[in-house]
Amino acid sequence: MPRKRRTPTGTDQGRQGAAKRPSGTGGGGGATVNLILCGLLLVVLVGAGIAITATDVRLALGHTGTLGTATVTSCTPVRKGLHCTAHFAFDDRAREPILVDTVADVQVGEVFPAVLTPEEDLVLPAGTRGVWRAILPLVAIPFGIALIAFLSALVIRSRKGILWTGALLLPPTIAMIIGFVAGS
Repeated sequence: MPRKRRTPTGTDQGRQGAAKRPSGTGGGGGATVNLILCGLLLVVLVGAGIAITATDVRLALGHTGTLGTATVTSCTPVRKGLHCTAHFAFDDRAREPILVDTVADVQVGEVFPAVLTPEEDLVLPAGTRGVWRAILPLVAIPFGIALIAFLSALVIRSRKGILWTGALLLPPTIAMIIGFVAGS
């Protein structure tokens, strides 16, 4: 007498389906949630970076503050670098020049187009140099993250990882090179 075939029901059916599923394929729900969270984190980071640098970019472009020319008069060493002062001549010749603090990456005697902050306590470079100073963090952060991923891929010797992270590293590297050349 031929045997009857048993049809799987309940728990048996789940086990049978799991046995047929190829290794490494799952529901995928966790990966989707991770991608959404990473995307939201990226949006928050980019938004915060733009919000933080927007005032500096507006200042460097001359939309806020007072435009003029700065001549660095002195730089004195302090605990954490240099403290520099500059003679600031306003573009508006009706105002008298003033002596004010400036950024530390200048040399005594250097003359550069500058903008005086609205508080009139600091002179910052204007134009290309000032804009580059303002957006450097927006370029340096993705560069650093991509560099860490690239070096990790090199350490574990993953060819695909090296190619993908190298592709991710290329745009911020080009932006930094252009920025350094234009900003100096």
